[in-house]
Order: sequence, then structure tokens, then C-alpha cells
Amino acid sequence: MEIEEPHTFNNETEFEDFIAGVLNTTLSGLVKQGLISNYYIFRQLGFDIAVFLDVKGEPKVKFLELKLYKGQRAGGVGFGTQKGEGPQVEVLMNDEKLKFFNKFLRWLIYDALASSNRRYIFIDNPTAKRCAMGEVRKGKQNNFNINRLRDYAITWNELLRKLQEFLLE
Repeated sequence: MEIEEPHTFNNETEFEDFIAGVLNTTLSGLVKQGLISNYYIFRQLGFDIAVFLDVKGEPKVKFLELKLYKGQRAGGVGFGTQKGEGPQVEVLMNDEKLKFFNKFLRWLIYDALASSNRRYIFIDNPTAKRCAMGEVRKGKQNNFNINRLRDYAITWNELLRKLQEFLLE
């Protein structure tokens, strides 16, 4: 299954729409291969994308939180609300939740300013917390440091492979 890499995105909603389509294509392929029997994709269910799937008779749920970096904040990629609220903040500020949610949640950041084809950052919760600017807490706008995130940048084909692995694990 060949999914063509996009050239760019105008906004985060466009990025979310595209990734939801990629997930649909990927999951449809997994159904044809007999690796999963059924799936449903929901949007804005706490996190940007939620995937409910049946892997060999075992129900699973996976969440993706997507961010688009176009330099709008100097060196920062915001998450949660400006008041430091939301499930993203809740997960990253609490080590117990961070570990628990690590089986269910991944962060996907598209770096529109990347100087190479390594534009995608697909990370787990501990890595996301390490990439935060300062302490993650309520009452403030929380941000990731784009330079820390870039240490985890991958190519389009690597992203497709990692997405599929995450969905099946």
C-alpha cells in the first residue's frame, strides 16, 4: 500500500484530515491482510484522533494528538489550552497517567520548517514530556521545544511504518 507524502499543510485541521485519511487507508489494508477485523475512527474525542479496532478478537483503542509547526510561536509548539487545561496537559503532568496512557497515545508533529525530508515527529509520552519547555502544569500555556522535538524527526516512510506498529501493538 503506497500512500503519497503530502507537500505541506495550510493549518492543523488540514493536517488532521490528511492523517485521518492515512489511518483509514492503513487500517483498510490491515483488514484486507486479516490482521484486524474492524475499526472506527473518531475525531476530537479528547485527543485529535481516536481509533477503535479489533485486533484478532481483542478490542483496542489508540489516540493520536497532532500538532503542526509553522513557526507561529518562536521555537514552541503549543499543547493543551492557553490556560494549561486539557487531556494533553493531564497526561504529561502526571507520571502515573503518563505511563498508563503510553500504550494508548502517541504525539505526531509535522515540522513545516524542517530543512530535510525528516519532517515528522512521532513520539510517546515520556519523550513528549522531555521535549516540553519547562514544567508541564495547569494555569499556563504549555509548549514543546521544537529543537528538542527535531531530535526525533523521521521520514514519511518511517512514519507510516511506526503508525502501523502502534496500531497493532
